Amino acid sequence: MANVREESWQIKRRSDLCAGTNESFADKEEIMTRLLFKDGEYVREDYKLSWWNEQKPDHGLSAWKSIFRVPPPPTEVVKKENAETLLRNMVAKEDADDTNAIYILAIMLERKKILVEKDVQIREDRTKIRVYEHKKTGESFLVIDPELKLAEIEKVQEEVVGLLGGKPPKTETVYFFETILHALIEKHEKLLFPKRPVGGEEGIAQKLAASFFALLAGKKSPYWEESNKVFNRFEDSETWGPVIAGYRDLIERIPQEIRFQGLEKQAFTKALEALSIKEPKELSEQEVLAAFSSDEPRIAELREKFLEAVRLATTYSA
Repeated sequence: MANVREESWQIKRRSDLCAGTNESFADKEEIMTRLLFKDGEYVREDYKLSWWNEQKPDHGLSAWKSIFRVPPPPTEVVKKENAETLLRNMVAKEDADDTNAIYILAIMLERKKILVEKDVQIREDRTKIRVYEHKKTGESFLVIDPELKLAEIEKVQEEVVGLLGGKPPKTETVYFFETILHALIEKHEKLLFPKRPVGGEEGIAQKLAASFFALLAGKKSPYWEESNKVFNRFEDSETWGPVIAGYRDLIERIPQEIRFQGLEKQAFTKALEALSIKEPKELSEQEVLAAFSSDEPRIAELREKFLEAVRLATTYSA
């Protein structure tokens, strides 16, 4: 028996010919479509409305009326990554890890009136399959409904926005994190940004690490502009370019992970909130590290990279 991945996430092309008469459809002609399940997979069949009304065939799993439109020429294929191309790419990959993102992309395209929901199928294992049709091409998209909770939907939406090249809005958890960073930078200001910086390569490594924390804290940091200039100055360096690229990656990834953790775990958000209201001198570095302890590999990886930056930024502490 076919598994969920084989039965779902498929794009069923609309035929140019009537399955009953084998005649071509005319542009803007009304047609009937039915969805069948044969030999462990979904099958789509398209018919002329006149043949359908005359023969009155079985509706199969579901049936619906639509307008046949001649497909656009290949030159009109969208080149840039957008919600539709991302959906098609994910469907083609057939990766179970993409289930949630595929569902959110389908909803996005439905709201944009690019896809129209035609039916909902419930499999024997209670998996819900939503049948969408593309308004212009007439293709049918079979999408698993993972029945996400609200917090899960918000998380997946943000992941999808990131995949589409946008930046999701900050959550309060991220604001708490930035506030904590501001306090720690203020507490260790003389150490991180000394009036007489140390020279040589060790001094550059320290300056880049300190600049990383200022940029991670956001534009409200008093050292943000100066730190951005430091990054720009050394970005083309053969030695320091890869280091800066690593820091920029962390500046993107850490807030996203904090955002996702906050959506999943209320206790995490409350812990950051409690730390964010403390005065710099009262803020304990051990408490901050404890709040970010996790057994998840990706969190542990980010935490270790963060700590390595701490070690570099505080190289010259007494």
